[in-house]
Amino acid sequence: MKKALLLFMAASLSIGTMKAQIANGTVLEENVIITDLDGNVHDIFAYLDSGKTVVLDLYAEWCGPCWNYHNDDLGHPAGGALKDLYYTYGDGVDGTNEVIVIGIESDASTPVSAIGGGAGSTYGWNWLSEVPYPMANDNSVAGIFEQAYYPYIIRICPNRQIFELGQQNAENIMTDVGGCVTGGGEINPAVLSYNGTVATCDDVEVEVTIQNVGSANLTAVTLDASNTDGSLLTYEWTGDLAPFETADVTLGTTTISETSDITVTITSADEDSDFSSVTQNVAMAVETTNVINVHLELDTYGSETTWKIRNSDNVQVASGGPYGAQSLQTLDIQVIVDASECYSFSIYDSFGDGLNGASWTNGTDGFYTVTSSDGTVVVSGGGAAQFSVETSPFETTSDASAIEDVLVNNSFNLFPNPASSNLSIELDLLSSERVTVDVFDIVGKNVHSVDFGKMSAGYSLHTLKVNELNDGVYMMNVKIGENNIASKFVVRH
Repeated sequence: MKKALLLFMAASLSIGTMKAQIANGTVLEENVIITDLDGNVHDIFAYLDSGKTVVLDLYAEWCGPCWNYHNDDLGHPAGGALKDLYYTYGDGVDGTNEVIVIGIESDASTPVSAIGGGAGSTYGWNWLSEVPYPMANDNSVAGIFEQAYYPYIIRICPNRQIFELGQQNAENIMTDVGGCVTGGGEINPAVLSYNGTVATCDDVEVEVTIQNVGSANLTAVTLDASNTDGSLLTYEWTGDLAPFETADVTLGTTTISETSDITVTITSADEDSDFSSVTQNVAMAVETTNVINVHLELDTYGSETTWKIRNSDNVQVASGGPYGAQSLQTLDIQVIVDASECYSFSIYDSFGDGLNGASWTNGTDGFYTVTSSDGTVVVSGGGAAQFSVETSPFETTSDASAIEDVLVNNSFNLFPNPASSNLSIELDLLSSERVTVDVFDIVGKNVHSVDFGKMSAGYSLHTLKVNELNDGVYMMNVKIGENNIASKFVVRH
């Protein structure tokens, strides 16, 4: 989220057309060797194997947000955090030796002289002044960690997992460091994450990622999934994981009758029980009508917010965002979906702090509520809660009304269905509205989009060619103004 106090730039600057940064939780498979400006060699795996967490600040000498975070006197709320981290928790004279901090100028165009404010420096900034931790000039790390913007600040845990830290203060960084998985011993499996169903109308597929954090190869693990009702599933995994290798394990499918915390635990031999379990709240669907209302009060950073509704085949049937930055918009969006179907509503924040805009200088919190036409609340949230994604299920058990009775008498019809070559889209608008059509296949891929622009009120008939689509079931999402209608159709040649 672009939120820090800055001199003259946004809080993060993208790097050309580079891909998104490496996913949180990725395991670093190859060692990284960094030589600092004083000629000292830093072996990342050696640090990790000694139980330390490595914090890397990947910056560019011309990057204003990087400079502001690097210093403690330029108004950034967490300015100088890495100095504080090094002095208190680093490997200096008075530090606790828990963390290794290294600053790395990772822009390929920067000469070494520019880092000290010399030849080639964009603004004459001396990045070495009053910096106690090692500094390096190494653009190869940008590729290793798939860096997409500056600054990119990460922690590498002793089990070699990589997580983005962002521009936090030293105490918050250490809180994150405290969540690192550590290894030791000969037989030591760990559960890293839950990857299974998080929202359901009935069935729950339970899947986790395990890692070998012991010194010997891991060949067998017993896993048990349970909730307050007792054991739900037991699974005997066998394989061959070398130290620090991971495996995704599907325990099986079970059912729940209400929203429940499911805990997956290693019950076989494990020399360190601290990382032997993971708990996931699995939400049970709320019963609703097929007319869904999405109410959004965006925070100060609406460009980070998106949402999606998916059906039981995981096909997207409606979506919205990203919205305008600094907009504080209030939106009410109506979506009509099929009756007697299972859906999920997911809201996303690209920065990972939800709608908690008030946690940043001059920011304002946002909120969201999803209801059906009979007043049933599917989910509500926002405010101080921080998240990257929140997902809630709902099950449509009744048809609230005909489509023409909703959306203020706008009507929509598809025919013939099934279609072989041409599909007719019949619209009858009460007022002038912008109309767009998106077609998704069974796996949620957008296979066709049409923007009809702003259409006049009244009846119109449009033709969509489907002769090049494969046989199968498709979902059409028609957006009329701020309202969405989702309908299935079949292609059969």
